[in-house]
Amino acid sequence: MRRQSRNYRMIFLAASFLGLLFYGYTQLFPFERPQLINTAAATLSADKPERKQILVLNSYHADMPWVKMEEDGIRSVFQGDDRVSLYFDYMDTKRNIGNEYLDRFLAMYEEKCKGKDFAAVIVTDDAAYQFALKHQQELFPGIPIIFCGVNFLYPQELTGNNLVTGVVEVTDIKQTIETALRLHPEVKRIAFVNDRSELGKVNRRLLDEVMPEFSGRVEFSLFDDLTMQELLTKVSGLGKDSLILLMTFNVDRQQQIFSYEDSADLIAASSQVPIYCTWSFYLGHGVVGGMMTSGYTQGKTAAELTRQILFEGRSPASMPVVKESVNEYIFDYPELKKAGIKEDLLPAGSRVINKPVTFYETYKGLVWSVAGIIFLLAAWVAVLARNIRYRKQSEEKIRQLNAELESRVLIRTRDLQETNEKLTAAMVDLTQTRGHLVEAEKMASLGELVAGIAHEINTPVGNSITAVSHLETSTLEVEAKFSAGSMKKSDLDNYFDISRNVVKIILSNLQRAAELIRSFKKVAVDQSVEERRRFNLSEYMKDVLISLKPQMKKTAHKIVFHCPEQLEVYWDPGALWQIISNLLSNSLLHAYEEGAAGTITIDIEQTEKEVVISYADDGKGMSPEVKKKLFEPFFTTRRGSGGSGLGMHIVYNLVVFKMNGSIECSSELGAGTKFVIRISSTVPDKG
Repeated sequence: MRRQSRNYRMIFLAASFLGLLFYGYTQLFPFERPQLINTAAATLSADKPERKQILVLNSYHADMPWVKMEEDGIRSVFQGDDRVSLYFDYMDTKRNIGNEYLDRFLAMYEEKCKGKDFAAVIVTDDAAYQFALKHQQELFPGIPIIFCGVNFLYPQELTGNNLVTGVVEVTDIKQTIETALRLHPEVKRIAFVNDRSELGKVNRRLLDEVMPEFSGRVEFSLFDDLTMQELLTKVSGLGKDSLILLMTFNVDRQQQIFSYEDSADLIAASSQVPIYCTWSFYLGHGVVGGMMTSGYTQGKTAAELTRQILFEGRSPASMPVVKESVNEYIFDYPELKKAGIKEDLLPAGSRVINKPVTFYETYKGLVWSVAGIIFLLAAWVAVLARNIRYRKQSEEKIRQLNAELESRVLIRTRDLQETNEKLTAAMVDLTQTRGHLVEAEKMASLGELVAGIAHEINTPVGNSITAVSHLETSTLEVEAKFSAGSMKKSDLDNYFDISRNVVKIILSNLQRAAELIRSFKKVAVDQSVEERRRFNLSEYMKDVLISLKPQMKKTAHKIVFHCPEQLEVYWDPGALWQIISNLLSNSLLHAYEEGAAGTITIDIEQTEKEVVISYADDGKGMSPEVKKKLFEPFFTTRRGSGGSGLGMHIVYNLVVFKMNGSIECSSELGAGTKFVIRISSTVPDKG
């Protein structure tokens, strides 16, 4: 009976502990109740034909933060309304540009709208608004069209059209600029970052309207027809008397597509000056803030207009276009701190996001839950202490079982030891064999180097021999004329000219041969010595590239090399030569088709603790399967055509095990291959 009572107490304590733990978890990670939203599909429409179908046609793609905010505003109005089914669709015009795409989209959408009985159409942003307005009779005859997020509305577009109304997106550039200049009185120049998309053109018109109001106060620079790299270069060069007004840069001059977040992150990473904007989705991506336009408010207002048309009997013609958006000042706390801006300098009513709060304020419920859990744990420990004596009996039985198991394990261990000894012997043989093959591969590379250098030296030596031979002939002719007494001053002058030219030819060719021999001698000695020493990395890499020049002469490729001139390292230079040689051989053998002309780039830079060597070719790249096996020994895609399968394996071993570094490979088919090698840059003192 006493034992049963004790069990009940333990169950009660365990249940209490789990209850408090669950409460604490819900305080830290609160559950979100699922919200039922009536989104329409073809089957849903068929099951409930009494519902009114509303098409929501977005200008952009579903993952875009602005689109999500607009859709959340629309859903908030029709939440729980069983009379409505929402049908969301996307034109994706941020990533698909041009009239040809819109023509194909129109043909597709004519087919897509067949059989659809839409009661109303909500269009978000300018592209969808212009598309719906232009093709209203073809796609949506007699159907009310309600727009939101439209930046630049021309009143004449709606003249005589009684089926269109909506809400205009008022982007308050003026207030954002005024606030930025008030917070940064030293600013004399504003860089207006924009693209030349349809939205970018609207932004430019809005800026043109407000620029005259700031004449004499600040100078505007327009960054609107650039590649992303050109933009980042310009942004990084802005001085302390500048700031950036970021509007939209989703498409650069080369038609590369960037999301709002990506473009903001790239610009913020390159900028040394504050960045302001007029859209809230840029916050958290390096932007200070500004007078923000709300996508949620835009969508909610358009949905309210739609609800009035469908269920209150109002006509679009009787509903004027809403031209005043509800904007608010929003700022990012970390960026305010970074820019040294105090909150009391912000405009009245400003909202500051990402502001840190105390741990207790955030997790008040969790703190009390943990305190309760600690109390319960203390009680539980007391109960467990009373049960220790009952566990001892079980432990004795476990000891007996362990003794039996140990005898079995000893037998199995002996068997495993015998097997392990056999595997160890096989592994030693395999390691020795691999070592011989790796050494043979290194000697083959050195042999190829010797042959190439010998061929290179033949050229200047042959030129010198030819020049000396010509000088010998000229000398004999002059000597004969001198002996015969027929030598003229012009003959002597001509002989002197020939002598000077021959000396120049011999000197330049012998200097070239000496340079080749010096580079070869340095590389060859480093290959044989295999020890660390202190050396200038830039000078040694130039020697390595000279020694590898014979391999490149057989191709149309070129090498682009960049390295800090004064960079010194304490490495094994022979290992470095082997790494570069194998990477180059790998590119020449695998990256290019015969007769191709490519570019191989070697960039070296020094960070605080390491040297980063970036080796890249613009060849045909590798498939994921080849890349996965790249560093495995004896793996090659050119077996029988010059590939041994050991080159990249040697590179990996030299970098990781001999030089205590790391190597990473990135490659895609048709996009070239890049290796990034990181090695410690620590150099011992010269003393």
